[in-house]
Amino acid sequence: MNRRLFLQMFGAGIASLSLPVGASSLPSCKIIGIGAAGCNLAIALRQSNILDGAGATLSYVCVDLGPHSLEFVEAANDANPALPQIKTLMLAPVRAGGRANAARAACLHHRDALAGMLAGSDMVVLLAGLGGGTGSGVTQYMALAARAAGAVTVAAVVTPFDFEGDVRNRRANDVVERLRHDADLVMAYSNEEWINRFSGDESFLDIWDALDRHIATNLHYVVSRLCTAARLTGHPFALGFQSV
Repeated sequence: MNRRLFLQMFGAGIASLSLPVGASSLPSCKIIGIGAAGCNLAIALRQSNILDGAGATLSYVCVDLGPHSLEFVEAANDANPALPQIKTLMLAPVRAGGRANAARAACLHHRDALAGMLAGSDMVVLLAGLGGGTGSGVTQYMALAARAAGAVTVAAVVTPFDFEGDVRNRRANDVVERLRHDADLVMAYSNEEWINRFSGDESFLDIWDALDRHIATNLHYVVSRLCTAARLTGHPFALGFQSV
């Protein structure tokens, strides 16, 4: 499939997609979990099977600094051998420790490997928690690299609780704003707003499982709309996505 162009419409949170005539093969969708939160989201998304019927060829990769989260991904692979295996890429031997600049530097050091990972993807879905070092530092770089590779790029990101402090929240908000320029579609979810939807009787595990399902359902809508567009022939047309 040739490169498509998303045009971000002024102030409306709408993306328009122009597709070539005659697109016929199944689009490839690469789902990339970034950092600890992103890896957890990627595992949950794969285990939910929600995207399996969206019409794309799916593959999963988890990227992090340090081995801890990636070891958890490998354990999830071993526990679910019948599911598509999640590949892993470690960008540095130690964690970013809240340093977004260190995470970006690690991306630059491995830019050839990241470019190879993204090559041939029609769509890229980036999953990350923002506010710390890895998610904040790597996600924007990956969005730029995915678009440079010709992929329609969707970022589904989670922002911190208020109690995590002004520094983390400002950093997360800054990255969200940059992603609105660097990705084709941004789906931002606030931990603070999400937990306030619940009465307080639910367990934390149930609350975060519900958030995982909510993100997965929204991604199914987006990916399936893109895949439907890719199957169509005739004149290019616009797809509208309301902000979620």
